Amino acid sequence: MARRIPLRARIGLVLILAAAAIYGGYEWWMATRTWVPLDMPVSVAPGHIRSPEFKINLDAGFWIFVEVETKPDPQGVACLIGYRDDYCRKNAVSELRASWTLSDSGRVVAQGSTEKYPAVRGGMVTKARGLGDFVVPPGKHYVLDVDILDGGRRFDAGHPRLWIAQSYYWQFEDLRTPLLLFAALLAQIGAVLLAIALAEAISRKREEQRERVRLTWPGPLPAGSVFESASAEASYVAKDIPPRRRSTLPRSAWLGLALLLFGAISFVVVRHWYRTRIFTPVDLPVSLAAGHIRAEPFRINLRATYQVWIETGEWWMLPQPCQPNSVLQTKWELFREGKVVGQYDDATGYFSDFEGEPGVYDLDFQVVSDASCLNQTHPRLRVHTDSSDYEFYAGYSQWVGAICFATGVSLIILTVVGRLRWRAAEAVNLNLSSSVGSSSVESTSVGSSSAGQNFQWAQRLPLRRPISGLPAFGLAGGMIFAILAMLMMLITANPMNSKGLWVHLLKPGQGAAKSDEWTEPLIVRLKDMGPGNRASLYVNSKPVAWESLDRELKQELARRKDWVVYVGGDDRLPWNNVTDVIDVARKYHAKVFLITNSAP
Repeated sequence: MARRIPLRARIGLVLILAAAAIYGGYEWWMATRTWVPLDMPVSVAPGHIRSPEFKINLDAGFWIFVEVETKPDPQGVACLIGYRDDYCRKNAVSELRASWTLSDSGRVVAQGSTEKYPAVRGGMVTKARGLGDFVVPPGKHYVLDVDILDGGRRFDAGHPRLWIAQSYYWQFEDLRTPLLLFAALLAQIGAVLLAIALAEAISRKREEQRERVRLTWPGPLPAGSVFESASAEASYVAKDIPPRRRSTLPRSAWLGLALLLFGAISFVVVRHWYRTRIFTPVDLPVSLAAGHIRAEPFRINLRATYQVWIETGEWWMLPQPCQPNSVLQTKWELFREGKVVGQYDDATGYFSDFEGEPGVYDLDFQVVSDASCLNQTHPRLRVHTDSSDYEFYAGYSQWVGAICFATGVSLIILTVVGRLRWRAAEAVNLNLSSSVGSSSVESTSVGSSSAGQNFQWAQRLPLRRPISGLPAFGLAGGMIFAILAMLMMLITANPMNSKGLWVHLLKPGQGAAKSDEWTEPLIVRLKDMGPGNRASLYVNSKPVAWESLDRELKQELARRKDWVVYVGGDDRLPWNNVTDVIDVARKYHAKVFLITNSAP
């Protein structure tokens, strides 16, 4: 049965099965990993907690933390996880302190405490206190023991839970889209090959049904076949070999034309769609003196989450009392068609968002507290949504359109070449038919006894060389190989041997972005101390010794969802001081942004 399936169809099936295996295997692997091997309710009162046995089938780092709902006492929960302010002191709220050990079949494999791992995670609904992290091999008999040294039973109303979660889940999750697009590309190529093979099989079957007599007749002629004259032979040929009726445009050409049009239209449409999306509807300079800021009506044409915030420049260069998180208090209302569709009023933050729908909006922004000391950083009011996902999908969609366009052009070229070859072969058939007619007239003079002899027409023209042109399968195979080669080059574009330090640059005037509403961006500032002296270090405006930089960055990164480090320095700073900071940040696989000076 497999021999009857053309090679092109078999390759198409293999590509489709490979696409299903690649993406299906990834989804199966993701679904069967222990991303959260432990999730159990606990009490944060002092005491001992022992978990049931759990398994880990992922060779990666894990984070241990206690998560508490903020609804019973938002400020108290903030104190519990490590934020200290006057409320904590007045109400005698202690910080959660704990130690833990992780054992495998009774053998301790990891241990830690909150003293060595002061990590927190903030949110509006829940907040979490990190207890530590560990890396262990896969196993089925892990047990976690936690000793709560200091806490508060009254926070049990927030339904605290003890979690062990994978630290870098997002890195595995980021592979989903590239693998899906790659699998879709393989499936598309396989479907095209199957469609071509099916069209050729249908065409070949119809051709065989139309063909009655071949130019070379094997064996003896059928009984009763008598060649009387040239006119009789001509009538015989005209009777038994009807002229071929070919459609004006073969199916392969129609398929190629459809792919060509689909590729061209999809490329142009996706490109036009992406360029007309409004990712930053509001971006205007403002003054941070107390008062209202009324933005002009703006339009949104995306269903996305938009952030509203005040963007400041190098605020970390200002004196300590003038910091955005301490002096800037804002609130705003968002209107659409005269109705309030969003609002924000929080005296402790300056970052908020709303779910945008296509339409025209009005924003009434108010600076509650006088923060005019920040005006020297050239603040701007921005309404923005992240465009990276849209850019990614648009880019891959345009690639798919370009591939469809190239495939369609190739099919049309193959059809034209095949039509030219068919016409050349038809001309040869006509020449052979005329020579056969003259020879049959001569054979009638020999006698009717020759009608029953073994009669064959010899091949008079030389056979075409086996390799006399580029076959259709070779062209399709070459295209597939080129596509796979380009994908592999994109995947392996990062050289194995280091040739420098990969960093990102912020545009002039663009400030550091917050990873979440509760955490400030992690900024390392270097100050030039003169020739021959090593630069002074400041981590979020706090002086840090060089020998303590590794520990300080590790602690600060543990508090954040996104591991991003912003590095800035004076103009005359020795470059090796900057590279030392970058090396420490890259050690923890953090993304490094260099803060550029403002445009002149």
